[in-house]
Amino acid sequence: MSLFIDCLLSNLGLFALTHVACWTARQLRPAPAVSGTRLFLALLSTAFAFDTALTFLVLADAGGVWRQYDPRPTFPARAAAYGLAALLAPASASFVKRRAAARQPAASRPLEIETSPYSKSTLPM
Repeated sequence: MSLFIDCLLSNLGLFALTHVACWTARQLRPAPAVSGTRLFLALLSTAFAFDTALTFLVLADAGGVWRQYDPRPTFPARAAAYGLAALLAPASASFVKRRAAARQPAASRPLEIETSPYSKSTLPM
C-alpha cells in the first residue's frame, strides 16, 4: 500500500510541477497556450510505457544478483497509481476551471442573451 501511495504522490507532484511550469510559460509569453493537464497526461503515459517496458522487457529477464530486484510483483500497484493520477488530473483541472469561472466578475464574462425563460438556456454573443 505504501508503494501505491508513494507512486501516486510522485505522480501528483509531477502534475503540480507541470501546471506551475505551464503557468510560468503563459506569464512570460502568453501566445503559446499549453494545457498543463494535457502535457501531464502525455508525460504520464510516456512514463507508464517506459515503466512497463523496463518491468517486463528488461528487468524481468535479469539474472544473477538482479533477480532480487524483480519489479513484477509491484507492477499492479504502480499501474493503479498511474491510472488514478490519470483520472484525477482532468477531474481536478475541470473543477479548478469551473471554480475560476464562477469567481469571475459579471462584467468580464462574455455577453449572453436568454433564449428561453422556461429552459433557462442562453446564447453567447
